[in-house]
Amino acid sequence: MGRPSNPQTKYFQRTLTNPQRMILLAAGKGNLCRGFENVLDLYSEAHNKGFRPDMPLSFLSIGRGTIDSPNLDNPVMEDIRESVRESKRE
Repeated sequence: MGRPSNPQTKYFQRTLTNPQRMILLAAGKGNLCRGFENVLDLYSEAHNKGFRPDMPLSFLSIGRGTIDSPNLDNPVMEDIRESVRESKRE
């Protein structure tokens, strides 16, 4: 896994699995760095609402979507899969 965790760390590097890469790409609309920032923002919001790492994810009460969801007709995964396919062609 690499070096032990240190709260003073400013930079870290890790190898992403394909599912992790897909999550960050989806969170950042194809941009891994922005996806990482969005995941941090999401955790910050969850933490402010009382979520802690030892709690089940069901605590978050995240639904599959609403009638106002922008992704009902265009799922994010399809966009990401297509962008990954295109980047592999280049």
